Amino acid sequence: MEQECGQIRADELARSFVPHLRYDRAEPFPLIAVGYTLYQNKAKSPSCRRFIEAPPGGTAIEYAFYYDFDIQHLYDLEHAFVYLDGERKIAGVEGSFHGKFLNSLIEGVTEFENGHPVLYVQPGKHAVLPAPEYFKLVIDRDAACGRNAGEAGFLIGPMFEGRLFTDEALDRKVERYIRDRYAFAPTWEFTAQSPDGRDIEELLMPYEELDALIVRRMGKWSGRIAAEYPDGV
Repeated sequence: MEQECGQIRADELARSFVPHLRYDRAEPFPLIAVGYTLYQNKAKSPSCRRFIEAPPGGTAIEYAFYYDFDIQHLYDLEHAFVYLDGERKIAGVEGSFHGKFLNSLIEGVTEFENGHPVLYVQPGKHAVLPAPEYFKLVIDRDAACGRNAGEAGFLIGPMFEGRLFTDEALDRKVERYIRDRYAFAPTWEFTAQSPDGRDIEELLMPYEELDALIVRRMGKWSGRIAAEYPDGV
């Protein structure tokens, strides 16, 4: 992991290539922050289970997209990876999709906007793909946003174990909270307008800062939701 990349600062490089997202018009959850990590060698990601390796002479940029909620659980962290060759041209793009990491640089499919790759966000779930038609492969794409909303409770990623906590009672409170407030029907029409109107560039921060932010926000959200239902659900 690197803080500098040649003569370009890490934050400038991250801002130059951060993917531009497309959201369902009914998407209820705004993106809270994007944590970036730069690699010029092979190293373990601080935010997921992957080892990331930069192209020879180039740079890999990891983007961790943080949302307070997924439509099925409290806490959501998705990822995109942009690989630059030695001339700082995009040589690869990958995105997270329900525990897997898929190629998102497909000739004739992947769109670009002012040099930024464009990725489409699954409604409510926030996994990313290079074209909206690919979401037709997902069997429960509509049910997840409706009758199955909230069912996973408070999902705690491995990197937060021992710092965040849940139990069955809190999981069920989270389920009710999400289902009552956020269940929706996707339109399957996508827009460049984010749910809260902010541009993705203004949400960038080093991943170390995002890690601390997640712990603070999740602590507050879990306490707030628990207090919402003092007698259980």
